[in-house]
Formats: sequence, structure tokens, C-alpha cells
Amino acid sequence: MDQITEIRIEEVFDEENDQHYYWIYYFKNEEVKIIGKSSVKPQCYKQTARYVK
Repeated sequence: MDQITEIRIEEVFDEENDQHYYWIYYFKNEEVKIIGKSSVKPQCYKQTARYVK
């Protein structure tokens, strides 16, 4: 099974190019995987699902 150990959202202020955006990425099996770049702040929430047999 894959191991996603961390999910990050970083706010970037690029003054040189006059840009403001968010980088979204995660660490999967000790590698960084980029999800994307957004001009809108992503909403974060936690959802828990339990499955019973």
C-alpha cells in the first residue's frame, strides 16, 4: 500500500513577477508529488470514513 505521509499547501508571493498563488503537493513513498498551482486558496477539511463488515 502507498504511504502518503504529508500534504502541504504553500502560499507564494512572487514579487519579481507580481504573482500570488498556492502550491499544493504531497509526499508519497518519500517522493514529492505536485498536485497543482492555484490562484485561489484551497479549502481544507478532514473527513473520516469507517467501514464495518
